[in-house]
This record gives sequence, C-alpha cells and structure tokens, in this order.
Amino acid sequence: MKRYLLASLVLLVACGGGGAGKQDTKSADNAADKKDKDESIGDLAAAQGGLAALGGAGNREESTGIEAAMGGAGATLHAVEVEKKQPVKLDGVLKEWPARSGAKETISGKTEGLSLEVGMQYDDAKLYLAGEIGDKNLVRSAKHGDSDDHVVFTIAFPAARGVLKAYEIGLWPGKPGEGAGVVRWTSGPSAGQKVDGAKIVENDVKGGTVFEAAIPWSTFAEAKTMRVGLRGSFRYHDHEGGVLGTGGGTADKPNDLPPLPTAAEQAVVDGLLAQKNLAGEKPKIDIYADVAGDERKERISVFGKFFTICGPGYRSGHQFFWREVGGGEIASVETRELTGRGKEDMVVKKRIVQGGSIHETLEVWSLHPGDEPTTVFAAQIAIVSNDGKKRIINPAKIGKDSIEITYEPAMGWDASSFKETVAGDIEPIILPWGPVKSRTYELKQGKFVKANEVAQTASSATAKNEAGGSKLPKDLPTPEVKKGSPDQGKAVFEAFLKDAGLPAGTKPKFDLEVHVDGDTKAERVMLVGKDIVVFGPGFAGGKGYARISLSQFTDEKDISELTARDLDADGSAEIIVRGERHVMSPANEKVEIEALFIYKVKNGQLGRVFGIETGREIAGGKRVQGLVQFVPSKGGKGFDIDARPGTAKGWTEKTYPWPQDKPGSGPIEPLLLPWGKIPNVRYTWNGSAFEAKN
Repeated sequence: MKRYLLASLVLLVACGGGGAGKQDTKSADNAADKKDKDESIGDLAAAQGGLAALGGAGNREESTGIEAAMGGAGATLHAVEVEKKQPVKLDGVLKEWPARSGAKETISGKTEGLSLEVGMQYDDAKLYLAGEIGDKNLVRSAKHGDSDDHVVFTIAFPAARGVLKAYEIGLWPGKPGEGAGVVRWTSGPSAGQKVDGAKIVENDVKGGTVFEAAIPWSTFAEAKTMRVGLRGSFRYHDHEGGVLGTGGGTADKPNDLPPLPTAAEQAVVDGLLAQKNLAGEKPKIDIYADVAGDERKERISVFGKFFTICGPGYRSGHQFFWREVGGGEIASVETRELTGRGKEDMVVKKRIVQGGSIHETLEVWSLHPGDEPTTVFAAQIAIVSNDGKKRIINPAKIGKDSIEITYEPAMGWDASSFKETVAGDIEPIILPWGPVKSRTYELKQGKFVKANEVAQTASSATAKNEAGGSKLPKDLPTPEVKKGSPDQGKAVFEAFLKDAGLPAGTKPKFDLEVHVDGDTKAERVMLVGKDIVVFGPGFAGGKGYARISLSQFTDEKDISELTARDLDADGSAEIIVRGERHVMSPANEKVEIEALFIYKVKNGQLGRVFGIETGREIAGGKRVQGLVQFVPSKGGKGFDIDARPGTAKGWTEKTYPWPQDKPGSGPIEPLLLPWGKIPNVRYTWNGSAFEAKN
C-alpha cells in the first residue's frame, strides 16, 4: 500500500466511468446546428437548434450521424471531417456533402434575391469548401475582379498571447465553357496572387451556380500545429454592392468572426455540454497545447465542473476526454513540458471551500502512460480565510524535472491559533512554524517524488509573521543527520550480526549518523531486518550497542521510513519510524494500518515513547486518512504532536466497522475519524513520553 501523507482535498471522478481517474470517451461524429459569434464552443451549444437534447431537430435517438443531426441548411458553419469511404470529389456536384449552412446576415448593401449556402470538410491535407450561390444575375469575367460576383472565405487561427491570425481568400467560380475559376488571396502581402495548390470547380444550376474548392492546410502557417479554436465565415459579394455572410468579422477584425468548430470540438458540444445542461456556458478556462498525439495542439477547456480535452491529433480526432471534478473547482490550468516525454504537461490549481477558508492544491497532470490525464504530483499550497485576513502560502518553483516548495510568512495565524484541517493523501502544506523549511521533488519514473527536505532552523521558525503578531514558538534545530559511515563502529556492527544470527555482510535498510544519547558525538542508527540498532564511539564505551525489535510489523518491507529529530528539546534526536501493520477486520478482511512510532535512547537504553495510527485501508480502495504533524510546543521548546481527522473514501459513519477510540486509552493512539467528533488532540512531552493534553 502506498503511504499517504495527509488527507485529500479534491477527488476527480469520471462521469459515467465509475471511479476516480477513469475517463469518459465520446465520439466526434456528432454535430451542432446554429450560428454564434463568440469564440466559446460552450456558446455553440446555446445555439443548438437542431439538438434534440435542447428541444430541436426532432427525436435525437433516431438521428444517425452529422447529417441527421444538422437539420439541413441554415445550420451553424462548422468543419466536418471527410469520411475515408466517401472522399470529396471536385466535380461541382454536392450530393456527397453534408447539409450546408445558410448565409443569413446582410453585411452591407442590398441582398434581396441573393442566397448563399456553404459547407466545409477537411482531411489531414486539405480544406474542402462547397457553395451554392443563388443569384439570377451572376456577373463573371476573365478578370475575376471585385466587380465580379465572388465569395470570400475568412479563417482565423489562435496564435501567441491570445492573438488571432486571420487570412482571407477569394473564390471566383468560372463560367462553364468560357473560363476557369480562380482561388486567390484578397488580403495580406500576397493579395491578388493565386493560392498555391488550390483548386475550384463550378457547375451552373438554375438560378445560380455551385462550386467546390480545395485549399491545402499548408496554405496557413499556423495550421501545421493548430486546428482547434478556429474562427471563420463566408461572404458572398454581389457586383451591385450587396454582401451576404454567415457571420461578421474580417481579416482586420478576426475577433468578430464566429467559431468554426472541427469534429472533435463539435463532439464536446454535442456529447457533453448539451447533455449536461451546459448550453450557453462559456469555458472558464480555454487553452491550446500539444499534450498528446502528433504535433498538432489540443484544446483544453473547463466548463463548470467538467474538464475536457479534444483535438485532431488526440484519439485520432474522433473522440474527446472529459472528467468531472468533485469537491472543489479548477482555478487555473497552465501547460509546460515537465516529464521529458516531448509533450506539454498540465499544471493545475484547484480550490475547495472548507469551513471558513479556501484551500488550494497544485497538481501536475501528464498524459503518460495512456491518453488520459494522470496525476504525477499533488501538494497543498495555500490556506486562506474567506475574508482574506489570514493566510498561509507555499510558493512553488517548477522546473523541467524538479519542483521546490517553500513558504511565505504567515498572516493572521500562528502555531497556537491555526486550527485548519490540512490535506491528506497529497503532499502536505509547509507550515511556517513547523519542522520543515522546504521540500524538493524530482522526476523519477514519470512521477515527482520527494528527493530532499530542508529542516527548519531556529532563526526562521522564530521570525515574526507578516501580520506583525508575536514571535512564533522557538524551534531548536535537530542535531545533524547524515548517512551512516560504513567504517564507524564496524566491529560493533559485526558483533551485532553475530549475536542476531545474521550473515556477515548483511546491509541495513536505513543507516543514519546522528546524535541520540550520551556525549555530543554522533551515533550510528540502523534498521536491520525489524531491529533498530544504535552504537557509536561515545555509546557504551564504543564497544556495545542498543537494540529493539519492531515486533508490531510483520516484515522489514513494511517499515517505510526511519528518520531522526530532536522533539523534546534535550539536544539529542529521537528516532521516528513509519510503516504499515496488517490486521483483520470484523468481516475477516485484510486491513492495512499506517502508523507512526517514536523511540528515544536514554542512558544506553532504547524505548518507545509514542505511537499513533495515521491511516487505515482495505482492498477496494476504502480508506480513512488522518493528519499527524509536529508543531512547536506552547512552552517554546521542542515539539508537540498534533493529530486531526482527515478524509474518508469508500466509508461513511454508518459503514465504517470500528468505533472512534478514546485518545490515551490504549498502547497506540487512535486514528481520528472525520465523524468521530474529536476535532484534534495535542500530545506534549511529559519528561518520559508524549501524552494527550486535550
């Protein structure tokens, strides 16, 4: 069982997927129906006149794909992915095309008697455009000038810093039997020139003409990596000055262009937003980054409680990912390459209102392995009172393969007044008056794990807080802790191995060099098997050792940590052990219990001075996690041990099979339950052990 440090703040649950971390996959083979001018794909859903989920287009269950869902001409302009079994043929016949969108907006002049219906399709290489021009007095000439009837296609791509890069291309249908059509630039440095690789075919019909055109994606520099978040419109320019369009906006005013969703984006609208009654809700977060698949960027959006990823290179552009965030909200998402996989990862901040304060966590999500976000780092970084007058902030320095977290001076809280519940199964917040000054996490096997922890010093722990309050309790520094030297006490260690019946050359699991007893010289503190062994040059005349067996553990592998720190302010360090115990539940289920134990060496003797249960879990993910931390004592020397309830997963007060034990009633202090009605217990040093004081 993985050891969890503190209680969890936010649980990610996949809608329809069952458990945390699961995904819900939706097909991109869906469509929307009406036009809108905002860039939000959430706003597209507000205009879904053809979506049965919003009362339009008849019975949705009877629809079969985009054509049935579109509801015919007049639907919102969008780009449909070309079906491989039905490629686009540039022959001037539109039978294989989905229903077209009608141009209903008069941009300028008189447009009575004019009509334009357009469609867009695309594959990896090209954009395909189709148009039906209704105009009984078409004017076409070999000059293909502004005085000729023509269509202008405008498309805009998201660029750096939120700017849109827009292009305008003119489409002049030819006149059958007299002259070919032309596709050329109508704006920018290439205005008037033909678009390389573009092609147009026309076919005159009663009352107008029909055209099909193909434009390479390579025409637009941004399209190499960006094919989401597009905007676009078509405008028909009549020779008499009337302009009829599918929406406003031009190359000079790209922000006025309506959205131009691709299949993956439309799937989010149709497969999630409409079904979750989020029609019309703009995403509070909407960014573009290359997080998976090929080099093309994905669109990452947050709609209310729902986090989504979609894009042409993500899941082949046919599906999107969504996840419901429970218990809190996503406050921000940034992207950067952190895990060395050649793709960007997501730095996510989440907030939860908890009583009278707001708690914030920092997480790193990576799409490795697989194609759904996996949390590779999570830490609590802030607690702020609702009125903003009290706060604890942990700044995070995020590098490509490391994360460093420290703290700022507290405002409004000190060690005696701070009563907030701290997160449980993520990295805990660093308290300014606690034993830790900073933590560094390094990337190992795709996850950020704790690599270094800098202890608090007396000078930093006694600094005044930002609010100008009194000095915080004094924190005596721990004696220096180093890795044990193989040469120190070698003969004594060999004697221990012989006494214990262990083969020569046996290596300890943990090996520290730290002062724990006697004179000021450092002792060697080891964990060998399930035994703590202490010896050194100033210990028992340099010829003996102290030994105690950790019989509460089944095996050495159950002991996960052995550290040392001066907790009682006597100048020598106590030995801190963390590990897992295995017991059976009343229902005969195997239970894994996390616990913390403290041992003291006094006059050459090793003894336990404290023990507490910190977590309990059974198979299937049912878990209760408590919070145990060292806090400076109220007397100003050494530390107290503060225990608080954390969080529960899979259990409730009614289903949890054990009662809340009373502190001080047994050989090991109890886990505090979220429903146990004990807000916290503070254990203080009484000269021989830590005992409960409240």
